[in-house]
Amino acid sequence: MSKIDWYGNSGRFTPNAGSVKTANCDVCGKRLNVTRNLDGATGWAESMARRKHKYDLFFCPNLKENWHKRIYRLKMDVYHEQTSHHDDPIGLKKMKQAAKKEILKLLRTYAAR
Repeated sequence: MSKIDWYGNSGRFTPNAGSVKTANCDVCGKRLNVTRNLDGATGWAESMARRKHKYDLFFCPNLKENWHKRIYRLKMDVYHEQTSHHDDPIGLKKMKQAAKKEILKLLRTYAAR
């Protein structure tokens, strides 16, 4: 794997019930496990409004692994840098290259594809 999805899910995904058959983790590429037809809030605003709806919970079997968390943090660091510092494209490019190198190393070491 040499292409990284910088904007995908974090290993957790909550679509409306029945709207998605299968999904893969955008951190490590594994097929996500699923619990179907849950009834509740999927976000802070919905919870505060005491609203709920039917949804499916997709989650990565590697979600709690330290290497999985590290990859997600690296992706989020690049995202935050990209959205907050528009004045240093060379620094962002170097940061993204370093993150990509570390992510690919972690995937080769831990993620059986």
